[in-house]
Amino acid sequence: MWACPRKPNMGFHPSKPRTDLPGIPGLLGTSSLHSCMFTLRDYQKRDFEELFELDRRCFDPSIAYSRPELASFIEQRRAFTIVAEWNGPNSAPSNGSAPADTHKPTAGAPRRPIAGFLTCHYQRQGYGHIITIDVHPDARRNHLGTLLVDAACDRLRRMTAFMVVLEVAVNNHSALAFYDRFGFKRVKVLERYYSRDIDAIFMTKRL
Repeated sequence: MWACPRKPNMGFHPSKPRTDLPGIPGLLGTSSLHSCMFTLRDYQKRDFEELFELDRRCFDPSIAYSRPELASFIEQRRAFTIVAEWNGPNSAPSNGSAPADTHKPTAGAPRRPIAGFLTCHYQRQGYGHIITIDVHPDARRNHLGTLLVDAACDRLRRMTAFMVVLEVAVNNHSALAFYDRFGFKRVKVLERYYSRDIDAIFMTKRL
């Protein structure tokens, strides 16, 4: 399940961010706005229930966020959430809704199903903190995690951030390998970060 970066808490402390991986034009960098299967856009309030259900699907109930927890991360000041939608019926899961225009949604119009999302906080000190990456099981192994992280890093650069940070459980080897390939550096171990039994590795990447 590395395609869903776990918020810093493998489910034992849902109030911590998780980063253990398993478009409104102009707001997202154009280089990361589209792929052959997905379109990225900014979060809209009407997305919340679908994001909440996706988070519950991606993670064990002991790890998944409650509605108030997820809402607090998404709505926090200086936070942004990037949403990935399936591009069309040939890409979307069989139970997905019909595709629609993702940039100019209209009231009552059908929407493309959501394939994943990333939430990040921009800190006053000038760095970004990736809180979570959730990727639908049907969207995994299609580089959506890479697409989301690329888009977040591009946006942070335009916000003048000099670095992005995250935490990963020490036993999540696939997530660690993903971030290693992405250029993140392992800085230190955070003891008992997720629980009494699970430590985290604090990772950083210069932008």
